Amino acid sequence: MKPREIEGVLAASPIAYVPWGALEWHSAHAPIGLDSTKAEGICVALAQRTGGVVLPAIPLAANTIKPYKGFPHSIDISQGLITSLAEEVCSQLADEGFRLVILFTGHYPPEQIDALQAGATRAQAKCEGTVFQVCADNHFLEGGDFTADHAGAYETSYQMHFQKGSVDVSRLPDRELSLDEDGITGVDPRKASEAQGAKQLEVLLKNALPQIRAWAKQG
Repeated sequence: MKPREIEGVLAASPIAYVPWGALEWHSAHAPIGLDSTKAEGICVALAQRTGGVVLPAIPLAANTIKPYKGFPHSIDISQGLITSLAEEVCSQLADEGFRLVILFTGHYPPEQIDALQAGATRAQAKCEGTVFQVCADNHFLEGGDFTADHAGAYETSYQMHFQKGSVDVSRLPDRELSLDEDGITGVDPRKASEAQGAKQLEVLLKNALPQIRAWAKQG
């Protein structure tokens, strides 16, 4: 965005969405940046309805599958660094004039949520007039016939929806899939579809938008 465009957003709807993802193994069929793609796509959809800006996704995460199960092609970041970065980003956005800052993470182990929340809390203590919130896509599943997972049908459907052609389920072995062998939880990703991703997004928007609009009134 150009400066004049940013200034227009600040005047009309001073909301900043910060998509937070990961560089993490999502089995053989999906990109390692899935969490970032998911978070950014969701934030864009939200901003189209609430106004505001969407920052580029930050692909840094704590408690990835690498130390948990040893899968490669993953970068695991300490909680302390995530917290410090979240605090800095929040503080800088408040200084820019945003009155609601949403850290929206597509990677949602408790360690990641806690690290982001700690950073937002630190920023809140020193930035009057701005509200900071942390949330994840799995916070807004009510009413959907699906559950959150890791590299399963839920996440894979989002990847298909937001980045068409980026998933190749033929790369998966012809057997039952598992967390230990494949890094997959939840429903088999071979059951994923673009249509399912669109349906998931529809449910998320229905659940998230009232909450975000309530937060915006606090700022």
